[in-house]
Amino acid sequence: MGLGVSTGHPLGIIAAAGMPFACLAPRTRKAAFKSAIGYYIASLWPMVPGLDRYVGQSTTLLIPLTLWIFTATLLSVPWTIAWTSNRSHCLWRAPLALLATIVPPLGIIGLASPLTAAGYLFPGTRWTGLAAVALLPGIVLSTLALDLRRRCIVLCFAIGFCIGFTIDRRIFPPGPAEPPRGWIAVNTHFGDVSQPFQDFTAAQFIQQKAAEASAPVLIFPEAVVPRWSEATEAFWRQSLDRCRARGQILAIGAGLPAQARAGQDNREKLSELRSYDFSTTIDALKRIDTPRAIHGGGFSNELIKPRPEPIDNTMLIVGAESATFFQRVPVPVGMWRPFNRMSVPLRLNAPGVVAIDHQRAAVLICYEQLLIFPILVSMLQHPTVIVGISNTFWVDGTTIPRYQATALRGWAKLFHLPYFLAVNS
Repeated sequence: MGLGVSTGHPLGIIAAAGMPFACLAPRTRKAAFKSAIGYYIASLWPMVPGLDRYVGQSTTLLIPLTLWIFTATLLSVPWTIAWTSNRSHCLWRAPLALLATIVPPLGIIGLASPLTAAGYLFPGTRWTGLAAVALLPGIVLSTLALDLRRRCIVLCFAIGFCIGFTIDRRIFPPGPAEPPRGWIAVNTHFGDVSQPFQDFTAAQFIQQKAAEASAPVLIFPEAVVPRWSEATEAFWRQSLDRCRARGQILAIGAGLPAQARAGQDNREKLSELRSYDFSTTIDALKRIDTPRAIHGGGFSNELIKPRPEPIDNTMLIVGAESATFFQRVPVPVGMWRPFNRMSVPLRLNAPGVVAIDHQRAAVLICYEQLLIFPILVSMLQHPTVIVGISNTFWVDGTTIPRYQATALRGWAKLFHLPYFLAVNS
């Protein structure tokens, strides 16, 4: 089951719905732990090459391996505790173990959850289908404490209900979810946008795309603008004015400098801004042959290397509308580093929905697409569309981008909502 999940294929994710059976059915607690950790070790192995690229440039392979084993072990603990020899208790122990891997604190690393299968097993059933996936393992396991006759009755009822539910949705599907008219998700191939001048190339592409497209809403991937500041807004001014005049909205993945910077008040910020002549700089950049300047040694690496600073990972709504959506769960260790000044904040209480063009968009930024907690919180806020943005250049060649896309599509199927996914690779 774990290897099936690791492929990111819908069939593999569907098979993961049986994971609670495999973890709670063994005869001893030790065997239950072995089953659980075996599942997570197998399903999370793409973390190793992914984290090796993300944090391994300055560390050894031992760090990704340690994080992989540590994550699998932590997620196995609830299933080990939930195991019991009294099968009737599985009715409530199995859902509780599942819940423990979904909600924080474990929910922050709650990967490879069996609940992801709900959208493919019971499309369009919303919370009912989710409850069926969560409760069915406990119901089936609890029947082992019943006599044969009662066991058969309960199993026939539960399995018959699920089969009937599935067949009903296959024969009488609710119909495709109607997407908002004119919305477009734009995939890009910029690679690491944080590299010198790559952000300038990305900005030019986005502005050109916005100028050429007649679509009212354009969605661009995570972090295609590594740092959105006053200087960035000055560079974008003409394009944003054009978007406002046309009634066009751009949803852009961007890094936003942290609100509080130690030792610098608003007066200091204003003084710092006035020390730059943005218009002259922008005109100079537009005249530069960027590749020649970089490879020909026209710029010193020391001059173009950005200063380290805390950054919020966001989706900015600009143009005809203006809003900021903050990522709620950044990648642990890679982005969210507690007690580190450079950490991207963890915002568990942040809104899960943002208004775009008269729609309520449930936004999932990259790592959040692998989890259960962010999407369920967003669904409680009654969205009308799901929007996913991600930056997968650092995991290209692994199955992580495929899993992200499959999971997002599954949630859209479950809640019968249109979805858009914009990826930078």
